[in-house]
Amino acid sequence: MGFFPFTIIPLIFYVLAALFLYDHSNYVVEPGQVALHPFWSEAVLSFTLVSGQSWALSYGDLLITISVVLLLFSLLKTASTSKTTILGNMIMVLVLCLYIILFLTVDFAGTSTFFLLTVIALVDTLATVSISMVASHSTMDAVPED
Repeated sequence: MGFFPFTIIPLIFYVLAALFLYDHSNYVVEPGQVALHPFWSEAVLSFTLVSGQSWALSYGDLLITISVVLLLFSLLKTASTSKTTILGNMIMVLVLCLYIILFLTVDFAGTSTFFLLTVIALVDTLATVSISMVASHSTMDAVPED
């Protein structure tokens, strides 16, 4: 579990939803329009706040929220200095590359939701590598030299 990148979970959800939950035939983006698939803007829940303001949570917002929570878990497991940390960092970089490649080349990934998921994967990768480097240096400093 130490080398499992949590940021792959939202990627799997997004791709599965893109392949199976919405109709691609009705999706056309004209030049100058924002690419947002109707599925990601549909409301999961909505209610009126105490202030009287109506608030709705869309599927895209929910997926980003889940991704931020998974980012927290990923950062919490990062401080370990086990042997699987290097493998985990390499897999995390591969997942980030997959996000970037999908964003740039696949039509259903060209949305703001997917872009924000890519940014979360970037932050996770950079933070994990940085924290791992600091943790490994502090471990090396704790070992007395002979």
